[in-house]
Amino acid sequence: MGFFEWLNHIDTQLFLFLNGKNSPFTDAFFSLFTSKEVWFPLYLLLLVLIISKYKKEGIWVAILLALAIVFSDQVSGLIKDLVQRLRPTHEPALSGLVNMPLGKGGLYGFFSSHASNAFTLSVFTGLLAKNRWLTFWLFLWAAVTAYSRIYVGVHYPFDVLTGIVFGYLTGWGFFKLLIFFDDHFIRKKIQLADKWDFKYAGCLMLALFFITATLFVISLTGKFNFA
Repeated sequence: MGFFEWLNHIDTQLFLFLNGKNSPFTDAFFSLFTSKEVWFPLYLLLLVLIISKYKKEGIWVAILLALAIVFSDQVSGLIKDLVQRLRPTHEPALSGLVNMPLGKGGLYGFFSSHASNAFTLSVFTGLLAKNRWLTFWLFLWAAVTAYSRIYVGVHYPFDVLTGIVFGYLTGWGFFKLLIFFDDHFIRKKIQLADKWDFKYAGCLMLALFFITATLFVISLTGKFNFA
């Protein structure tokens, strides 16, 4: 067995182990958690907080953050088409072995756009806010988002790990681009702004908690079939 065959074997076995830990409650919870639409209120709140905190300079912050996420999403989509690694849900050898509460999804899965986009947002926002508690909860949210892709059966762990690394680098890189822009064109108004206090960081953390708690309660009802 060559190295890549061995790596694929380990990746597949780890996927089957993690994906196999399922129940009606977790099927519902992770199916909801992994949905992009569920988090739209959080993204809107983040935009409002950025504009409120940085005033007109906040427009540039929002633009760079949006470009970072678009870059992450488009590159991951391009790599999927180039590498053409089948998702576990489309792998013939795994037929009947995959828990897939949301169905099969797209054909190719390397690498995870969800994981990449979530970590891009979390890294960029964490560096901007300079608030360790907000950064911690954003990273936890991104990590659960990444794990949810394995749980619903559409990504192998290596797909997700690659997405995490790419998202981290993308968030860091675009934040550095924002600082460069701030240094040369905005007279360091963004850098000189105070770190996010409870008025800003607290609002975002409360929104994270509220949405997650709502998904938890909805999942407990057991009235949803996502297949």
